[in-house]
Amino acid sequence: MQPNDPRLRKWVERIELFRGLTTDDVYKIYTRGMTLSIAKGEAAFHKSTTGNSMYVVMSGSFGVFDGPKQIAAKKVGDTFGEMSLMTGATRSASVIALSDARVFMLDEEIFKKLLTKKVAVQILLNIGRMLSKSLEDANMTIRELEGR
Repeated sequence: MQPNDPRLRKWVERIELFRGLTTDDVYKIYTRGMTLSIAKGEAAFHKSTTGNSMYVVMSGSFGVFDGPKQIAAKKVGDTFGEMSLMTGATRSASVIALSDARVFMLDEEIFKKLLTKKVAVQILLNIGRMLSKSLEDANMTIRELEGR
């Protein structure tokens, strides 16, 4: 994809991670990251493994699993793995492809070496918003399960 590619512009608009960034900024990120194909049933990563990367779903869908129980679903435009990228902690769940899928992977090195401070700050703010939303959703689920 080139900076003026309409597909890139659509991608930027759909992905919360890139909110507030220009298509030029996202193009620079895209050219430095890696696109991976993951077959249905394969894991992007497993619970309790160490990770320093996050993923953006480009096609297909994923399930987030705690053991055999699916606790969340990820579709095109969604991200996963950002907690380990931010904290360095082990993965809190496994993420398995529910269909053949493609992801865009960003790792810690991209943040350290390749992003300008402005872009890195905007992405970190976006990750913070996404994590807050995930926590809010989890709290709501807990309240529903407890019958509140």
